[in-house]
This record gives sequence, structure tokens and C-alpha cells, in this order.
Amino acid sequence: MNDKKHFVYLGCSGFPYGLAEVKKMTLVSKGLVLAGHSVTIICERGVHQYVDHSDMKAVGSYENINYVYTSGTPFRNTNFIKRNTLKIKGIINEISFLYKLKKNKKLDYAILSTHDFTAIVYYFTVSKLFGFKTILNHVEYFSGGKIKWPKLMEWFNNQLYDKYAPKLVNISFPISEFLINHLKNVSPRTQYLKIPILTEFEKYDNTQILQEPKYFLFSGAAAYTEIVFFIIDSFAKLNDYSSHLYLAIKGEKSDLQKIQKYIDQSIQSKKIKLFSTLNEKQLYDFYKNAIALLIPLRPIIQDQARFPHKIGEYLASGNPVIATNFGEVKYYFNDKENMLIAERYDKDLFAQKMRYVLDFPSEAKKIGENGKIVALNNFDHKKYGRIITDFLNKIEQKKFTTVL
Repeated sequence: MNDKKHFVYLGCSGFPYGLAEVKKMTLVSKGLVLAGHSVTIICERGVHQYVDHSDMKAVGSYENINYVYTSGTPFRNTNFIKRNTLKIKGIINEISFLYKLKKNKKLDYAILSTHDFTAIVYYFTVSKLFGFKTILNHVEYFSGGKIKWPKLMEWFNNQLYDKYAPKLVNISFPISEFLINHLKNVSPRTQYLKIPILTEFEKYDNTQILQEPKYFLFSGAAAYTEIVFFIIDSFAKLNDYSSHLYLAIKGEKSDLQKIQKYIDQSIQSKKIKLFSTLNEKQLYDFYKNAIALLIPLRPIIQDQARFPHKIGEYLASGNPVIATNFGEVKYYFNDKENMLIAERYDKDLFAQKMRYVLDFPSEAKKIGENGKIVALNNFDHKKYGRIITDFLNKIEQKKFTTVL
């Protein structure tokens, strides 16, 4: 049994620049490379803007992770006909690329990073034809929301994905206990390895001291307006003029405008700043200099199933994190020990935890340091290449022994 394995990621979008899904993909891949494996990220079509990443090539390497855009370009074409022609080209070239990898014995496992159910079915079929194993990157539960008639096809896709996608893969990498229990219900024969949020502590190696007033920080996507409004209202309840609230948010212009309007209406509007253009380096500087980092989880199925990547980034700063007692939080953290945890998704309770940081800064700092220790023990990406290797070896050894 060869200990070196060859992995590809399929169904990907936007590597190496993107949000939580791309970051999780990158950190798992880096862990696998450190463990001696090869990883290739395959993207069918480009989604980037040329103005943002003009030096990017269709084939290349990013931090020792190989990638290829099978459409021939990493950029999204603005012409409708050309864009769709490139999609077809990407599908055809992807099949050819997978065939060559398998022929050259450089394809053992494909990690599926998509929640498009038709793509899951497609890759299931291809895996049977070419003889490689599939692993589901299982990080969300999509069908818990209400039916939205304008998005009926999306709702239908989500129902199929949550119920049947785990049945169509050999292995699952669930991110949460909720998804593990779901997996056991819908596909008890699918073997799984829990891979929680992962983080990269080295991102803080060169952070700078900022000349800023003391501030709380929330970082996230503008689409989560409900959570942003919750944080703004919680901060306003502090009735404190010694601290600020910084919101590092990216997203659609319309969502950012809604958030800015809500800020302007707050009684603490002069103490709230919206940042929408921070690069990664600047963002980590802001994390490192915050008095506390905010991540309220809502009492809904989606937040119970997911495990926000942002929590790992927050914890690695060594600063206190304020969250709500929901989802994965209760499996790793204790209030006032390694995180500040509001018992419910309640603005008054959340504001009380923010107040604790202001009233007891030395105790809050110790909580942040303990949170970083939890992250080092549980979420360090460098450990997971070996963990995945050992897990797959056990599966392969079991099958080998069975055949004997």
C-alpha cells in the first residue's frame, strides 16, 4: 500500500482567492502536501476579474498546491456566448485531465467541494468510470430554510443534496456534530472523518500594532445583514463612549448600502466604522489589535450545522472571541474560560459579554489566550494531513485484510 496519495478537488470555484470554502480547501490541501501527498485543484471555469488578479495563469501552483482551470482561463468572460462556450470547454477538458491522471496512476481520491447536486451525480458517474474514490467536503446543511418560490430550483437542489449527496460518495468530511448525526441518518454506511474549522497561525507572524482606539471587530459577508444589525444593536446597548465597533465586511454594493444606512440610524453611529476594502494583511492586523472579536450564531439549523471559518481566524489572534451558545461552540468552549459565550441569541446578553471585556480587560485577555490554545490543539491545519492519511490508511488496510 503506497502511503503517498494523489488528491484532486472537483467542483471548485475561485481557487486560490475566495471566501470560507476556498480557505478550507486551501488549508486541507496544505496539510495533505505537508504529509507528503500531491493535491491538484481543478476548476472548470474562471470566476475572477482580470483587474483583481491580472498575473494569474490558468495552470499554476499556489503554496505548493497545483491548480488548473480547464476552461483555459481563470477569468470570467463578460461575453455571454464566449462565457458559455468556455463552460463547455471546461467540462470536456476536465474529463480529459482526469483520464490522464488516472492513466498515469496519479488519481486516488477526489474531494467534492460543491453543493450542486447535479455536479455530485456527475462526479459519482465519472468516479465509477475511472475508478477513483470520492470524498464529500460536507460543511453546510442547506435544506433547513423555508421555501422561497423565486428560488424554487435552488430549494429543490438543496433538498436533494442534503438527502442524497452523502449516499453518492465513498467518504464524508463533515464539519460539525449536526452533520455527523445527519450523515448517520441518511447514509449510515458512508465512512466519515470530522474535519472542523482549520486555521493558519502563521498569518499573524507579521501583524502590526495599529494606532486605533480600542474597538470590537466583526468580519463577515455583507449578505448576513441580520447578524450585522444584531451586532450594531448589541454595541449600542453598551452605551459606552470609550470603545468603537469596526465592521470589516465585503459583498454586494446594495447590501453594503443597507448596512451603512443602519449604522447611520444607530445612536452610536459616530463610534461605528464600516471597512469594505481591507486586504488579507490588513484584516489580520485588525484582528490582532481588537479588544474582542464577534461571531454571534443564530438559533437556526444552518448555524447549528456549520462551523464558521472566521472563528478559527479569530482564535489564532489570541484575543477574546464573543459568540452565542449554539452549534459547534458548545463542543469546544466554555464561557469565561476560553471564549465569552452569550447563553442565547439575545442582544442584551451579547452586550453583557462585550461589557465584560471593557470592565475586566486582563481577564478577557487571558480568555483570548486560552482560546488560542484550544485552536492550536484542535484546528491547526498542519495536523490534518497526517490525520487524514491515518484515516484513509485504516480504511484501505481494512479492505485489504478483508480481501485476504
